[in-house]
Amino acid sequence: MIDFIELVKKALEIRGKTLENLFRDEIVSKNTFYKYRQRQPSLNTLIKIANYLEMSIDYLLERADENSFSGPYQYNKEVFYNNLISLISARCLSNRQFCKNLNYSRDNVLRWKKGITPSITNLLEIANYFDCTLEDLLF
Repeated sequence: MIDFIELVKKALEIRGKTLENLFRDEIVSKNTFYKYRQRQPSLNTLIKIANYLEMSIDYLLERADENSFSGPYQYNKEVFYNNLISLISARCLSNRQFCKNLNYSRDNVLRWKKGITPSITNLLEIANYFDCTLEDLLF
């Protein structure tokens, strides 16, 4: 599990900001932020923070060395689903085989098609599996 709190602190420092700026600007509440010690943030929170810092999600999560922010980002479930299906098809996989390869329930892709937002953990696993950026998946 990534240490999201430390990643955000480093990103804030790069931007010359502090956690207090993040809380005061109402990007995320202090209580909610510190709950990320035990759990991952929602995708919406991750996007809010990336937009606030004008950082690509991959750069914020230290998956990229360069900040290729092209935001502001806005999550669209249909774009994510279409990007995912394109990646699956490019590998000549069925949805079921993709889920099996990542040890997901067979119905995960169907849930995402219906608009359920994937977890940050799932997104990172999928991006690693396809060797692509989170931006490639999401936008």
